[in-house]
Amino acid sequence: MASPAVKCLVWEVDNTLWDGVVCESSSGALRPEAVRALRALSRRGVVHAIASRGEYAWTVEKLRQHELSASFMAIEVGWGRKSAAIERIVRTLGIPAEMVGYIDAEPLERSEVAHALPPVRCYAARHVDVLTALQEFRAPVTNAAPPTSPMGFSHVVDNTAPTTTPMGFSRIVTG
Repeated sequence: MASPAVKCLVWEVDNTLWDGVVCESSSGALRPEAVRALRALSRRGVVHAIASRGEYAWTVEKLRQHELSASFMAIEVGWGRKSAAIERIVRTLGIPAEMVGYIDAEPLERSEVAHALPPVRCYAARHVDVLTALQEFRAPVTNAAPPTSPMGFSHVVDNTAPTTTPMGFSRIVTG
């Protein structure tokens, strides 16, 4: 039996969406192949979220500088386990874990998520350029209109006041 399509891709942004770590001076430029994948998958109806280590304000500012804030439906940034952040994203967006993917440059982080959340598919950041070719990211060929999200993403509102979760992650949810 085929796995369901990935409807939400959760990103660790450091060393995945951009070079380096946002809270260090090594934080560098956007990775063009990651931005291309993000935009192509968005056009196919995949929603994006962030589960990243670091300082919330710095990460959100970097997203704003690169005009990428609106690309993410949920942002979890803090110092807790990535799997816990992804669980909160799954609950917040109402997307089954079987339809969630996670991309990170760090094998240890991917391993932690895979162990704690077996239904979540994990991808190495070095393969970001081939995500759009993977079957689980291919939109089915149909003449039907795409389904409307139960979260009402067509009516996105930017709630920029972060909240702090029990694990020390800050969260912003748009939608």
